[in-house]
Amino acid sequence: MKTTDDMSKLRKPALAIIGFVVVFFIVMIGLDDDDSVEDRAVVADKKEVVADDKISDTQLYFDCKPKIQAQLANPKSFDPSALSMEYNFVDNQHLVSFDFYAENGFGGEVMQKAICSFDADGNILDYGVV
Repeated sequence: MKTTDDMSKLRKPALAIIGFVVVFFIVMIGLDDDDSVEDRAVVADKKEVVADDKISDTQLYFDCKPKIQAQLANPKSFDPSALSMEYNFVDNQHLVSFDFYAENGFGGEVMQKAICSFDADGNILDYGVV
């Protein structure tokens, strides 16, 4: 039969493991949150854009990015490390194009190109992966 000292010795590691698991999940939920540091910087940038009454090229990219990610076979595989952005203003439209890596339908990582068009007010008109 186990004594209270034996039971106490078993409870401490079990409580430590449970505490570690709880902290781990809290951290993971915090990291997966949509309100990331990058997104907060975009919100700050958007406030500046409204104050200046002009459209930021960076804001156009961040408005385009979630639309493109939603079209991917694996949206979480979006990797902007190959990012090469181009901005143009043609026929009263803002055009944003950029390269990125993402998994294709077979699970292989490939470089792809995205293009988004916005009206003069910054509202998205069309987007796609070419």
